[in-house]
Amino acid sequence: MTNRKPDKYQSILNAAVALFLRTHDVKKVSLETIAHEAGVSPTTIYNNFGTRENLLHEVTKVLVRETLERSRKLVRSDIPFPQKITGIISSKLDLASKANSEIVDKLINQDKGIALFIDELYKNEIRPLWLEMLDDGKKQGYIDTSLDNEALVTYIDAMRAGFNAKPEILQDFANKIGLIEQLTRIMFYGFLKKEINLFGKEES
Repeated sequence: MTNRKPDKYQSILNAAVALFLRTHDVKKVSLETIAHEAGVSPTTIYNNFGTRENLLHEVTKVLVRETLERSRKLVRSDIPFPQKITGIISSKLDLASKANSEIVDKLINQDKGIALFIDELYKNEIRPLWLEMLDDGKKQGYIDTSLDNEALVTYIDAMRAGFNAKPEILQDFANKIGLIEQLTRIMFYGFLKKEINLFGKEES
């Protein structure tokens, strides 16, 4: 993939993203179609990406990064905390609903070509962004200030690990919106309706 022309590489990537988002069956999008959309030859695609699978990996990375950038703008905006949360959730749901099944499967099943990318992105960018979000939530009075960020981020890490361990939860996403909504609610509010003195501490 050396000696490529950045403009052709980007044109191919842009064309593939646009075409893949228009169909729910990526396999129907041929390299010839992508080449025509990008204004290049199929050989140019092979010279830049090697294989169709590599191109699909790069498209998936683009979509994930676009979602992250929307979330970053929300977190660092001046809008109220509840709008930031709902905006981030909406952005992720939008990715899952708009992206075709093959791309979603790569994300859900932690395809080897994607897993390392997601892990690095989470460690270096997503996790720090959550810390910014948590601090902002505390400042605006929506997150309990008695909870330190280590505990909160550990909880988020555990939730992520849980989804990674049971990828089937997110399969057939469109028919499981109710379940995803309930899991998201539990993530943010817990499942107790009334507070219980769990540790037997004397109330002050």
